[in-house]
Parts: sequence; structure tokens; C-alpha cells
Amino acid sequence: MEKKTITWWQFLCMGLLYIVLVLAASFTGYLNPTCWAYYSVPAALLAVGPYYWLSARWQKFGAGTFMALMLLLFCIATGESKGLLPRIMMLAGGVLADVIRMWVGQDSKKGLYAAYPLLAIGNIGWVVRIWSTPDWYIQGAIDEMGQTYADGIAQLQTPGHLITVIILTAAVAAFSILLCGKVDRKSAQMLQ
Repeated sequence: MEKKTITWWQFLCMGLLYIVLVLAASFTGYLNPTCWAYYSVPAALLAVGPYYWLSARWQKFGAGTFMALMLLLFCIATGESKGLLPRIMMLAGGVLADVIRMWVGQDSKKGLYAAYPLLAIGNIGWVVRIWSTPDWYIQGAIDEMGQTYADGIAQLQTPGHLITVIILTAAVAAFSILLCGKVDRKSAQMLQ
């Protein structure tokens, strides 16, 4: 196992790349309300690379927290994160990912495999108000995207959809982190 040191600018670049990839997945929401509510599923697939790369090199507490904090700060700065629940959920995903990784093993693939689904689920915080404040969200959807789009969002505001989003996000994140280990062999060699 090769241990690497990481510079602050590499840390920052991976955080920025993570934001860009999560944001890219969120743009699918312009296609259909379902794509917006379920944006965390493709985000789990797209954003795995920077997290894997950073975590393989930073085998200490903080990679998941940093990624979640960067995304949260972006959402706050752009006005996309309003309310306490979304903010807590986004940051908690990263912190819990680091806690699990610390518990399972920060230098192990198993730790990384157990942690990434939690980070990915935390990204649901961006859209959790679809379910937590449905009337407010519908009004915002009408103002931003029109009545037809808002009607589509209204059909997704069931607990079943929220549970499905969580399960699909976790499943795709688990698959993505396994796949990333096969593709990014150099990073995988740094882990046990």
C-alpha cells in the first residue's frame, strides 16, 4: 500500500469537482420533476470519483465532511439551501460517512464502501423539502417552472417516493464505489 500526502489545492480541487458533478446530476431536473426529486441517484454515480480519489489519499477523518460542507456552502451561497433540515441532512451525510469510515477502517476499502452511501444519501437534503414542506415546495415550483411541473412534483410527495429515493441512492452509491475501485486502480492500491 502506497501512502500519499495530499496538498490543500488537491483537497480543494476534489471538493470543487464533487460540487460540479453533483450539480451536473441536478440539471436533469429540468427534464422532468421525477429527475429532480431523484437527482441524488445519478449524483451518486457521477460524484464517486473525487470522493474515492480523495479518501484513498486522505486516510483520516474529514473527506466526507469536507465534500458535504463544500456542497452545502455552494447551496447556501446560491440560495438553494433554505431551512435547517436540508442543511443538517447534507452535513450529517458527510459526518456520518467519516464516522463509519473511521469505525470500519480509514485505510480500508470496506470503510470507503460503507461510508460513500451515507454521503450520497446526505445529498437528498438538497431536495428534502419536497417532502418536508410540500405546500411551500409546490408554490416554489409553480413560480419557477410552471403549473405542469408543480403537478409532477405533487405526485412525488409521498413517503413511498422519499423511501425509494433513499434506497435507490444508497444502492447506486454502493455500486458506484465498487465500480470506482475497479476503474481507479491507483487509488485502490492505497487502500487495504
